Amino acid sequence: MVKHSWIAIVLLCLLLFFLLVHEVLGERTLALDTYLDFAVDEHTFSFSFLRYITYLGKSIVIGFGSILVVLYLWIVKKDYLKMALFSIGMGGADIINRRMKNQIKRERPDDQLVEASGFSFPSGHAMVGLIFFSLLAYFIIIEVKRNSLKWVVGIGFFFLILLIGLSRIAMNVHYPTDVLAGYALGGAITIILFNLYRVLVQ
Repeated sequence: MVKHSWIAIVLLCLLLFFLLVHEVLGERTLALDTYLDFAVDEHTFSFSFLRYITYLGKSIVIGFGSILVVLYLWIVKKDYLKMALFSIGMGGADIINRRMKNQIKRERPDDQLVEASGFSFPSGHAMVGLIFFSLLAYFIIIEVKRNSLKWVVGIGFFFLILLIGLSRIAMNVHYPTDVLAGYALGGAITIILFNLYRVLVQ
């Protein structure tokens, strides 16, 4: 039962995502966005470094990082399974994110603190960033022997992913529900990739 619990988690992530899609299309997210936006503003007023954190989720950074990871897995590790899954995961995530944005066509908030273009929902920084850094953390954890170091890597990347999402709200380039939807869809894709890898290496 526990062995297949990941399927339930994926379904819950997808359910959350499509509930948010339904609410956004019906323009019923104002109260939730206002509440979450206020919570972020209240707790991040001293975190000016979020302006710099947000750049870690930019397309050019994720794209360049993805090329480096693929080259490392291909040339150095010669791990073609990881390379293929990573490439498919990142390429697929980018395509899905762009298509969802163009389908939903949610405009970004006004008064943005950093430059951002295109539609808002779901957040590409949250979705694609979560997949990229989760896969990177997963590959590192597989190689690391010490359990304490595995925890350090996992927790470190978890907070990095969280900060990237918060930075998009703090910089006023996304509504909180954009980021939440990005995490939900990105989480579902990531869990599928983790378990696909686990099955293929058995």
